Amino acid sequence: MARTSIVFLLAVSLSAHSQQPAAADSLRKNYMTAQKSISNQFAAYYYPNRAKIYALPEPAFLATIDSLRAVFEHNLTRYKESSLQADTPFLSTEQRDIDYFFDRMLLDYPYFHDTHAGKKVVLSKATQSRLDRHRQDFNNPVYLNSRDVRGYIEAFLRHQTTLEVKKKTYQRSDNKRLDAYLNLIPVYFTNPTCREYWQHHYITTHLDNWGSKNLAPVIASFKATCTNERYKREVDSLYTESTAARKGHLIMTYKTVDGFNLDLHLFLPDSIDKSKKYPVMVYFSGGSWTQGNPEWDFYNCAAYAKKGWVSVSVEYRVADRYETTPFEAVKDARSAIRWLRTHAGEYNIDTHRIVASGNSAGGHLVLTTVLADDWNEKTDHRQYSASPNIALVNAGAYNLVADEHTDWISRDLKDKSLVKKISPLHLLRPGPPPILIIHGTNDQSVNYAFAKELADSLTKLGNDFEFHTLEGAPHYIWFDRRFSKQVAKLRSDFLRKYGYE
Repeated sequence: MARTSIVFLLAVSLSAHSQQPAAADSLRKNYMTAQKSISNQFAAYYYPNRAKIYALPEPAFLATIDSLRAVFEHNLTRYKESSLQADTPFLSTEQRDIDYFFDRMLLDYPYFHDTHAGKKVVLSKATQSRLDRHRQDFNNPVYLNSRDVRGYIEAFLRHQTTLEVKKKTYQRSDNKRLDAYLNLIPVYFTNPTCREYWQHHYITTHLDNWGSKNLAPVIASFKATCTNERYKREVDSLYTESTAARKGHLIMTYKTVDGFNLDLHLFLPDSIDKSKKYPVMVYFSGGSWTQGNPEWDFYNCAAYAKKGWVSVSVEYRVADRYETTPFEAVKDARSAIRWLRTHAGEYNIDTHRIVASGNSAGGHLVLTTVLADDWNEKTDHRQYSASPNIALVNAGAYNLVADEHTDWISRDLKDKSLVKKISPLHLLRPGPPPILIIHGTNDQSVNYAFAKELADSLTKLGNDFEFHTLEGAPHYIWFDRRFSKQVAKLRSDFLRKYGYE
C-alpha cells in the first residue's frame, strides 16, 4: 500500500513537473493578452487627449504619465508573482521597455508643452536626472533590438538636432537635418556597432523620404568608413536606385531661394507635335510638410506622359530638409504653377488645362494654389496665375487653425492668426476652378469632420466641386489596396467630366 502511494505521488510529481513549461507559457500568454488590452485602453485615452496632457504643468504631467505607467507595471508585477519559474530576462526586458516608452513622453514634454500650451519650459533637475540615466544604454548593441529604446533614442536625437541645426554651419546645407544627425551621432555613440546602426538608419530614411539630391558626399563618406558590409550594400542600393530614377526625364530649376535650387521633374510625351498643346498633370507629394520626395510620383508621371500629357513632380521645401514651415511650401507650390505657365511655349503646355494633384499635405498645397492669393514669393511673375484649372485632393489638410496635428505650424509665430493665410477653410470664396475632394471616415491624420466642413462651405458658396466620402477608409486612401482603385476611378471620372480623358 505504501509502495503504491509512493509510485502515485511520484507520478503526480513528474506530471506536474512536465506541465510546468506549458503552464509558464500559458501565464506568459495571459500576461501578453492583458498587456495588449491595457495598451488599447491607453491608446483610446492618451491619443485623443494628448494635447491636453502635454499642456499640463510639469508636476501634473508627471503625475498623469506615472499613473498610466503604473497600470502596465501592475500587470507585470502580477505576472512576476504568479510565474511558476524565474523569468528574469523577460521581466527585465519588459520593465526596460515600459520605462523607455513612458520616459520618451517626459523627454518630449518641453517641445509639446510649448506647442500645446504656448510656453517654453525646461525639465526640472529631478526629471532630467531621471532621463540622463538612459544615456549609458546608447552604446549597448543589445538594446538596438528594442523598439521602445530605439524610439527613445530617436526622440533624443531629434531634440538635439533641433538645437544643432540652428548653428551657422548648416546655413548653406541642402540637407540640413541629415547633416546635423550625422555630425551628432559620433558624439553620442562611441560603440562602432551602435554608431554605424544610427548612421545607416538616418541615411536610408533620408533616401526614402527626401531622395538622393546632393547626397553624393554623404554616401561616399559612409561607404569609406562603415565596416558593416550589409549596411553599405543597402545604402548603395537605395542611392543607386534613387539616382537612376532621376534620369530619363527633364529636371528644371523653377526657383532659387535662400541659395537652394528647387526643381520640377518634367515627363514629356514620347513624341511632341509642335502644333498641339498638351494638358498637364502636376503632382505635389504628401508628408506632413516635413518630408516629401518627388520620386514618389515618378511612376504616375511616366504613366501620364505615355497617355499624351506633360506630367510634373514638384520639389518643394519641407521642414526636415530645409528647416522650413508650410508657409514656404505654399509659396513654392504657387511658384511651380506659375513657372509652368511662364514656360508653356517651350513644352507645348496648354495653360487652360493644368491639373494639380496632391495627397495629404500635397492636397493642402493644391488647395492653396487655388485659394492662397495673398501668399506669394517676391520673385514670382505675378502676371501669371498660380491656380491650376482643376484641383484633385486626396485626404488633404483643410483647417490648419483647429487641427491639433498642425499646432506646430503656428508654434513660433508672434501672430498665430497668420495661419489663416494658408488654411483652405479660411480662404474659401466663390469661383475657384473645379475641385475634387476624396476623404475617408476613418482618417486618423486629418479628421473627416474638417473635410465635411470644407465641402459644406463650398456648397454654400455655390462652387463647382465633388466631395466623395469613403466609409471606413484610413488616411492613405491612394495607397491602401482596399480603396486605391476606387480613388483612381473617381479621379478619372472627374477628369473625363471636364473633357480631360
